[in-house]
Amino acid sequence: MMPPAVAITGIGVVSAFGHGVEPFWRALVAGETGVAPVRRFAARAGGLGAEVPPLDARAWATGPLGRRIDRVSLLALAAARLALADAGLAADAVAGDRTGLALGSACGNFDETESFLDRLGARGAANPLTFPNLVFNAPLSYATIELGITGPSAMLSAQETSGEAAIAHGAALVADGRVDVCLAGGVDELAAVLFEVLRETGALGTEPPRPFDPRARGAVPGEGAALFVLEPLARATARGARVYACIASHPGFAVPGPVHGWPTDPAPLAARLAPLVADADAIVAAACGVPARDGLEAAALAAALRGRRPAVTAPRAALGEFGAAGALAVAAAALAVAEQRVPPTVGVPGVAPHGLDVVRGEARACAIRVAVVDGIARGGGCRPIRLEAA
Repeated sequence: MMPPAVAITGIGVVSAFGHGVEPFWRALVAGETGVAPVRRFAARAGGLGAEVPPLDARAWATGPLGRRIDRVSLLALAAARLALADAGLAADAVAGDRTGLALGSACGNFDETESFLDRLGARGAANPLTFPNLVFNAPLSYATIELGITGPSAMLSAQETSGEAAIAHGAALVADGRVDVCLAGGVDELAAVLFEVLRETGALGTEPPRPFDPRARGAVPGEGAALFVLEPLARATARGARVYACIASHPGFAVPGPVHGWPTDPAPLAARLAPLVADADAIVAAACGVPARDGLEAAALAAALRGRRPAVTAPRAALGEFGAAGALAVAAAALAVAEQRVPPTVGVPGVAPHGLDVVRGEARACAIRVAVVDGIARGGGCRPIRLEAA
């Protein structure tokens, strides 16, 4: 017996383009970039980044705990509320044990953790009410408390594929019948200490990203959150919900590679991607301006496609690279399926590598039945997600 199709009926995005799915998609389609000099901590650690515009906590956190909510948790909560509104679901409609929540993050609350530890070291004491915010699953806890979700919940971390891992987990909860609805996605924030570490290790991009360019100088960090309302297709159809796309498969696998680096042989990755992209009409790539990663991905995709040339886009060039960036890539893929348009990639070199058909300049209107999000992490961890039209 086939598991039920898992439908995406709501998308909530908080990105460098603003708050909501409309400004996110409008900017992507227009070929805009969210990369600019960071402002929030420019005096300490300046540089380029894709920074989310300020959020008013009072607009998103309505419970008493909202007075102490940290920024990462606020980003996730805002995306969750936006996703529910987009799906036409009131918050009280998802309260209870038949709703789940899955969140992915690579770093969690970096900024407040650093401040807490600085005060503890300098004074020997820090505000104990702040400590719960430092726990990695704080965003999960705030969201479940605010929304009244008592079903299965999980916080996942899988480096650059943290967002995809959480979406895959949420889709599995729905497909297995453990929940009727699942909110799933990812969240990460920019922090001064992160910039300092990336700069000291030579991993901080110092110019706008150039995906698929072997001469690029690294990724520019970003931040944001994207959450999705997932539910069985039959349930979505019965309540008359809009279905952006269905999650058809989300295989997790690993290919040989150094623990903290990128694999060098594209053949194992190509072999695993081949059945997923065999009939793909669009591919949302992970390319972000890291030559080792982008070169691996381009070679693997070309080998897996075997001469086919679906439209390729790489939104990380406009949104920055971070652990939950894959969740925003899934949002771009779902919207591409729903709108039948592939947004352009900013910063792509004149000739795309390996003959890939990278969309540039203007968004491309085309028939899209299948879109594949290509998720690749350091160490060889992979979490591609295949979306299909409902």
